[in-house]
Amino acid sequence: MANGFEPHKIRNVVVVGHKGTGKTTLVEGMLYVGGSTPVLGSVAAKTSVLDDEPEEIAREGTLQTNVAHVVWRDTKINIIDTPGEGSFFGDTRLAMGVADAVILVVSSKDGVQPMTDRLNNWAMELGLPRYLVFSKCDIEHVQLEQTIESVRKRLKLALAPMQVAVGEGTGMKGLVDLLTRKTYMGVPDGPKTKPSDVIPESVKDAVEGARMKLVDEVAATDDLLTEAYLEQGDLSDKEMETGMHKAIAAGTLVPYFFFAGASPYGVIPLLDAIVDVFPAATAKTEVKGRGEEPEVREAKADASLAAFCFKATIDQHAGRNAYVRVMSGTLKGDTYIANGESKERAGGLFNVVGKPVGSALGEVYPGDIVAVTKLKTVKTGDTISEDKKPFVYAAPEVPPALFARVVVLTDRGSGEKIAQGLSKLAEEDNSLKVYHDEQTHDLICAGLSQLHLDVTGERLRRRFGTDITLGPPRIPYLETITRRITNIEGKHKKQTGGHGQFGVCLIDMEPTGRGEGFVFEDAIVGGAIPRNFIPSVEKGIVKNAVRGFLAGYKVVDFKVRLFDGKYHDVDSSDAAFQMAGSKAFKAAMAKAGPILLEPMVKMEITVPTATLGDIMGDLNSRRGRILGSETMDQFSVVNAQAPLVEVLEYEPKLRALTQGTGTYAMTMDRYEPVPSQLQEKIIKDSGFKAVGDDE
Repeated sequence: MANGFEPHKIRNVVVVGHKGTGKTTLVEGMLYVGGSTPVLGSVAAKTSVLDDEPEEIAREGTLQTNVAHVVWRDTKINIIDTPGEGSFFGDTRLAMGVADAVILVVSSKDGVQPMTDRLNNWAMELGLPRYLVFSKCDIEHVQLEQTIESVRKRLKLALAPMQVAVGEGTGMKGLVDLLTRKTYMGVPDGPKTKPSDVIPESVKDAVEGARMKLVDEVAATDDLLTEAYLEQGDLSDKEMETGMHKAIAAGTLVPYFFFAGASPYGVIPLLDAIVDVFPAATAKTEVKGRGEEPEVREAKADASLAAFCFKATIDQHAGRNAYVRVMSGTLKGDTYIANGESKERAGGLFNVVGKPVGSALGEVYPGDIVAVTKLKTVKTGDTISEDKKPFVYAAPEVPPALFARVVVLTDRGSGEKIAQGLSKLAEEDNSLKVYHDEQTHDLICAGLSQLHLDVTGERLRRRFGTDITLGPPRIPYLETITRRITNIEGKHKKQTGGHGQFGVCLIDMEPTGRGEGFVFEDAIVGGAIPRNFIPSVEKGIVKNAVRGFLAGYKVVDFKVRLFDGKYHDVDSSDAAFQMAGSKAFKAAMAKAGPILLEPMVKMEITVPTATLGDIMGDLNSRRGRILGSETMDQFSVVNAQAPLVEVLEYEPKLRALTQGTGTYAMTMDRYEPVPSQLQEKIIKDSGFKAVGDDE
């Protein structure tokens, strides 16, 4: 069996961008030119090697992370193609966590679009060097210079040209690479395309000017390079390479490339640049674990194994595959691996072109990305490690699943099948949450948007043969108290023949700070309640707090002080004191000013500036608070806070107000009291009936 590539011969790039910018078309071009696929795949022609799921083919867009690789100049380039639709950014976020560089694709026609900003910010947050690719350079009405300048201003980037386009729009004839001074003209890029050393006369001056601009940009990032540039009037190839590596890694320089998908042009110089300029897998020298005092491992072959699964797929016929990056140690096929509390034998290790391909690998070294086949338990977001040396990688957090729906079950048989199918899909997509509500026992399916849940339903139907019906939105309200009350008695006394039941507890109850949860203080002195029954009182309180008091939602942020009680040598028991705690809790809640809390979300809304007034007016009508706005060219970004219940169905309204061009992102912020007039309606609509103490 062959072994994997050495880390210095590996490049890991993640391709991101707003939906419809041509990310997959770019990757398909890289696969074809690099020889990984025999023909050029096309999303429009439904022949894409990557977007091959029926849901992706129908929508002509990427809905999940896809992985592929090419071997270019003896270097393995692992390419991760990601969704550009915000509803599937859980996949995109995790994919960015295993890459060493980001290719941010921007449409030459549309420039910066709403999700471009978000993805650029994520790349900066993760410390990933960025490379821009201007796509669709060969379509009508493209004005490259205007687009480049708008991107420079909007994203506030120090952009550095890597190429000069020969022609523009439908008149584009090829490219000249500034580093190599090679020309790619007339013949589309392919596995056997050779560049020319002759620069067309029509662009000679432009090439010279652009190259000097690139030299200026590189020299300005380093004092020593600036000095050398002033002395020599130029930089050597070695100085350029060193300077670019340093500046790109620091984020002070962002190179940009051109890509014409119909030809294609721009693939060969991009692949060359990935080998020459992009960071090798050795750029990650250590891997950090999760936790307050996280373990840090060296990214070396002889270190303990840690491999992060950024995407798992489950096929009824092919089994479960995990697409992993080996973070440290050496991953070997057919060996035992640990995954949290589970332990299993890994199947084969394979390189990937959409799906596992080629012969199995014997072992894979740090920095490589491969598929591990025939697994049983590994899910998206899991870390694989050695059984005796467990490790959890500090992967980026995925956006929260705030869009929740009740799954309407028609019969018990279908319910079990639906629950099993949804659980499998959630193991592939960790921004999809499936759980049973503690109060209502309903099955809940939560995702990032209505579109996310719609696609989930389509996958469930196709793969598991069952339809799903989703009920109204499910808002995760909470309950709490507003005032301190003292000396509340909970007494349980019952005679049933033989031993009776007896337990008495006295408590004080008061609110705590928001987010502090439940605090229990044992202030019993003198044996008023035996020590073995004190946890029983707490258990009775906790059990009822979960059930709720006003509308069936969990009670949070309160403190109970147990300070006195009574017991009987014969009739007292664990059950009796649980019941006493339950009665004390209910009596205290009735007097402590109980209220409902509602989840508040932070929103970042990107809309055409012309619609800004309508957007702000609509947010105000939804009890939203405008925190600020920023206008950049034709788009404006609004930052706001709003109750989740008011914006859960925001997507269609935003689409209507902005003619389909507006986008938004939501993150959970905090909980706030529900206005009193709305609280009464929520309580009434809940139909909540407290469980009796004897039930």
